[in-house]
Amino acid sequence: MKSNHRNILFTFDYELFLGARSGTVEKCLIEPTNLLIDLFDKYSIKSTIFFVDTTYLIRLEQEQSEACKKDLEAIKKQLRTLIQNGHYVFPHIHPHWMDAKYDSTINEWSLNDYSKYRFHHTSEKDRGVLFGESIRLLEEIIKPINSNYKINGYRAGGWSLQPFEDFLPYFKKYNISNEFSVVPGFKNLSEAQYFDFTDCPKKDIYNFDINPVIEQDNGSFREFTISTLEITSALKLKSKVWGKYLWKTGQRSIGKGSGLVIKDESVTNKKSDFLGSKNKEMISVELLTKVKLPYYKRFIDNSAYMHFISHPKMLSYHNIKTLESFLKHVSNRFVLSTDFAQLK
Repeated sequence: MKSNHRNILFTFDYELFLGARSGTVEKCLIEPTNLLIDLFDKYSIKSTIFFVDTTYLIRLEQEQSEACKKDLEAIKKQLRTLIQNGHYVFPHIHPHWMDAKYDSTINEWSLNDYSKYRFHHTSEKDRGVLFGESIRLLEEIIKPINSNYKINGYRAGGWSLQPFEDFLPYFKKYNISNEFSVVPGFKNLSEAQYFDFTDCPKKDIYNFDINPVIEQDNGSFREFTISTLEITSALKLKSKVWGKYLWKTGQRSIGKGSGLVIKDESVTNKKSDFLGSKNKEMISVELLTKVKLPYYKRFIDNSAYMHFISHPKMLSYHNIKTLESFLKHVSNRFVLSTDFAQLK
């Protein structure tokens, strides 16, 4: 009989690849997300969160080719399905989409210019446009399905939430009160991608006001930190061997594209500042393999809170299968809460 309670947040960055080649909507978004929808339905998992790369949707509207129109409609249809199935959809802004180049011959995009990858590197005017258009697009998609839906959550592109003063006016204007970017202990101090969460509160959930790593008891915003897993030398070796096996047997991600490659001389000699955290990795569906499954089970067996950050574009069929094994484990052992709005 289940007697223990567990809080698990399943969150996904719903986006294409953000480098030289974006990949396609069908393979990076539609197909893997449909697999997730089916799996969550099977285990009665509701209230997962999809952070939609709204800057990409803005570019789809602007391009107006028939292929882009078709892609936008496919995305809208899937996001409405997510809302109908009891999940959340919130904005996720990658400003360097402003400079993306569209290749109509393959219906893909190139995002080689990452000078605006950080929200901080855009003008105040552009910030207002990006946030305003992001909220408009999501409202147009969601409101016909749920007129009372509140777009009150956000995750920063590339975790680059600092300085928070850049975001504060828009959080206030659009009533965004829930934030999901902080990874305790991680930092990246490159010019293109910048965050430092090494001094955040040692809590899973906390309130803040003007600085996301300083707790304020009555702060206006709630931070839901992303969980991390300790990676021992033994686990790293086992994962490397298993990863090679999966690669050689063709068990790779469904989405195909090129991720962002940041060549930043300012961090060449400061690797510890650039890599995030040496002995930990974020808990994620795309990192969940047969080798790591026992460690994920052990984590939730010993912790009341577990926050996944994942990307549909990175998922393989092996990841989906292993996630199902994890869901079987937690469903049989615990009473689950997966709705962030119910957590305190």
